[in-house]
Amino acid sequence: MTIGIEPLASMVLVELEKAAEKTQSGLLLPEEAREKMNVGKIVAVGPEAEHVAAGDRVIYRNYSGSEIEWMGVEYLLIKEEDLQAKVLA
Repeated sequence: MTIGIEPLASMVLVELEKAAEKTQSGLLLPEEAREKMNVGKIVAVGPEAEHVAAGDRVIYRNYSGSEIEWMGVEYLLIKEEDLQAKVLA
């Protein structure tokens, strides 16, 4: 799947996950109360990225990379070194 953005070098393109709009019990959370998540799904990797692949869910550092909105979807273009962990669950 290609979205029209191809990362260079060791850059990684991450589709940002939205914070939950409801609690598990069904209560709606206002925008201000939602936690900003640092989790996303990798949709594309540069040719020098070694430890991640498209489809991986990852945790990334706060305040790193460049946020991009492309065709109505929010992405983060980030260096592979700013990724902190893979989410295995």
